[in-house]
Amino acid sequence: MRKSKFLSVLTATTLALTLAVPTVMPLELTTGVVKAVEVTTTAPSQKIEGRCGDNAIYSYDKATRTLTISGTGAMWNGTKYSHLGTVDKIVIGNGITVIGEDAFAQFNGVGSAEISDTVTTIKGNAFKDLKSITIPKTVRTVETDAFNGVGKVVVEGDMNNFQYGALGDEVQEVQLKGSAETLGLALAKVDDPTVTIAKDNNRVRIANRCLLSSDGKTVYYCISDDYTYISGNYTVTIPDTVVTIKSAAFYNQIISEVKLGKNVTTIEPYAFAETPVSKLTTNSKLKKIGRCAFKETNLKKVTLKSSVAMSPKAFDQKVILTSTKSLKSAKTVMTSATFKKNKINAKFAKLTGAKGYQVQIKKGGKTYKYFTTKTSIKVKAPKVFKKKYNVSFSYDIDNYTSKIEGKPAYISVRPYKIVKKNKKSYGKWSEKIVLTK
Repeated sequence: MRKSKFLSVLTATTLALTLAVPTVMPLELTTGVVKAVEVTTTAPSQKIEGRCGDNAIYSYDKATRTLTISGTGAMWNGTKYSHLGTVDKIVIGNGITVIGEDAFAQFNGVGSAEISDTVTTIKGNAFKDLKSITIPKTVRTVETDAFNGVGKVVVEGDMNNFQYGALGDEVQEVQLKGSAETLGLALAKVDDPTVTIAKDNNRVRIANRCLLSSDGKTVYYCISDDYTYISGNYTVTIPDTVVTIKSAAFYNQIISEVKLGKNVTTIEPYAFAETPVSKLTTNSKLKKIGRCAFKETNLKKVTLKSSVAMSPKAFDQKVILTSTKSLKSAKTVMTSATFKKNKINAKFAKLTGAKGYQVQIKKGGKTYKYFTTKTSIKVKAPKVFKKKYNVSFSYDIDNYTSKIEGKPAYISVRPYKIVKKNKKSYGKWSEKIVLTK
């Protein structure tokens, strides 16, 4: 009898748990008295949760296919969500400050993402294949490839620190609601994106196909590839109001000729790099040309009307520089410096009027000087290099970092001419370049 009662209870309980609606089941108690007990079943959970930061959690809603991040502080890099299903929407809640590297890279075809205005940093490869995204004003740093395959980007604030290729290589449209200091860098990997200005944006304006600051003193970007076509050349004329041309402003654009406005003093790194520019008209106020500003162009000759500080690789070695000033105030530019098999090989651009060049190598507090009439030297490394030299450094746009690991050697060059009694009269030292293995 006891065994029969036990089986009756077990069977009744099993049936109750398999039903989708509440029901009443008789349970035989050991006293033999029958009572009615209500058993309620529940559907499987519609949410999956987990941690994605020291103080951040994620919650995935199966019904809406929404992934929500909540909590405070930074997300971890590389959080995996392999057990989640399709994600149609991503929501970054208030309190999150940093969206981690590879945060959502595993999700393809996400319709949209909402980012709260507490976020200040978006790290590399954070998002993939978004149809649209709005970046709030609070975001200051967007790392390389933070967005891959994004369709439309609305930037609500100033683009102060968007790194090289921050918006990936497939973005179709960018709408600006603030200034655009690093727009060129952010779009350096993109071919022919559409850049628009929000109606209420009074931080930027357009002139001569250039996206300018509201005061006209800064060129941020080449707003269109519809340049002025003159005698077979696509010519860009920088307005006279402009003082600074920002980094990568015209990077990899179809430009044959550049005419600087009369007040341009600074051309930042990569400004015209990898363009087919074959003619450059400078001015008498130009003071600074950044690294790789005209790297891999079609320039062969450039006339400088002032004493210009040229960062490493500002021009290619094939470019012949001519200064309208005296040789004493003239400079050339270092284009490469490499260390291999205990040999140092350095190259620089030719300066018209120079009889030769003095090359200076500094390492470990010591200085070594060499003379050459060519635009390169190849010498045996001094004794200070007897230990293994492992410094690697790149000035290229996709690999540049200001951080140098190890103890580097630096190389610079200055021109000279011969005056009375074979005495040398020197020009100015170029900016130094890092010797790299």
